[in-house]
Amino acid sequence: MTKDRTHPNGRHEHDSGQALVETALTLSLLVFTILGGADMARAFAAQLGVQNAARAGAEAWVTRAATTDAQAIAYATDELGRIAGVDSAATTITVTHTTGAGGESLANVRVQYTYRTLAPWPFVPNTLNLDKTATFRNYP
Repeated sequence: MTKDRTHPNGRHEHDSGQALVETALTLSLLVFTILGGADMARAFAAQLGVQNAARAGAEAWVTRAATTDAQAIAYATDELGRIAGVDSAATTITVTHTTGAGGESLANVRVQYTYRTLAPWPFVPNTLNLDKTATFRNYP
């Protein structure tokens, strides 16, 4: 029968390796959770940026700050460029003009952006297609 050796600090000799393994497992899980949370936060910020860009373009059109579709697209691109980690040059922005049910003139700005995660996550899609349209009424 073998006898466990005890260190002067009162711990058994075989306990030191166990603490190292537990620390390695816990730290890897912690890092995985933090990076996953950061990626989710980035996706949420990108979604809000796409929504705000569509609103900014439509608002610029109806308030006459933009008098052409190109200027409305520039307003939307500028708004999207304020979001960290979002490449506003990789977006598709379209401006259309329609007539509402009551005969009113409507300005529609659609912003499409493909979000990519920081790292390829297992069992999770690595891209997210964000697509928002803002419709504002043109006042005479």
